[in-house]
Amino acid sequence: MRPSGKLGICLAPVIMTASLLGAGMPATAAADPLVLNPASPDSTGATSPNWFGYAASGGGYSSVESTWTQSPVDCSRGDGSVVFWVGLDGWGSRTVEQTGTGADCQNGRADYYAWWETYPDNPINPYNDPVKPGDTFYAKVTYQGGTNYELYIEDKTAGWREDQVVQGASGASNASAEVVGETPGYSGGRYASLPDFSTENFTGSLVDGKPIGEMNARRIDLARNGDTLATTSDLSNGTDFAVSWQANSLAARSRAVR
Repeated sequence: MRPSGKLGICLAPVIMTASLLGAGMPATAAADPLVLNPASPDSTGATSPNWFGYAASGGGYSSVESTWTQSPVDCSRGDGSVVFWVGLDGWGSRTVEQTGTGADCQNGRADYYAWWETYPDNPINPYNDPVKPGDTFYAKVTYQGGTNYELYIEDKTAGWREDQVVQGASGASNASAEVVGETPGYSGGRYASLPDFSTENFTGSLVDGKPIGEMNARRIDLARNGDTLATTSDLSNGTDFAVSWQANSLAARSRAVR
């Protein structure tokens, strides 16, 4: 997913398919499909309408990794979709190679899943493994040379893991490395609302084996139309940070029209 601020993030949107709906994506996606877009930072690079977390830019990266515990989403605060992931490319580039977890609220019901994507060649693909709030995940994306990328994700609580080498898109340049949360988008340039995930903590965030804070990383908050929907903390030890929910975009929009 690319940083426009959403599930995977790529310049060109990727349509979520019916197979993803079976893995917990909102049923409304069948009528108004979710798409994956790259980050669309503001002029300062401090906010994005779909990404929040940390992104290192400068190019030439070969790996990115982090650990997080899947937060529960409170669907009583509003429907929406949020994903947490690690990946290469997407911040200022047209490809992305990523893997992570996601949570969707639809009609007050929460669904959780794990997934991978190499945009634009392979739209987001859900794994069949169970994901529960409170499970701890470790994920790593590694460039293997040529157009090959290793995508690894492990549920350290449940004991399952997925490890595969896949082809990235032609032109992938490893221009960025990120540990982020994201809201998917819809066709027509709209973004999904952000369900209340409270706080997600990332630890051990490394780029090329070094703390992400040493790799020209920028902090990104999620903001739309003047409303801040999610914030990102400062780094601790160069590797650890938290992202925190502030508002569902529907609630923010309703406040604006009053």
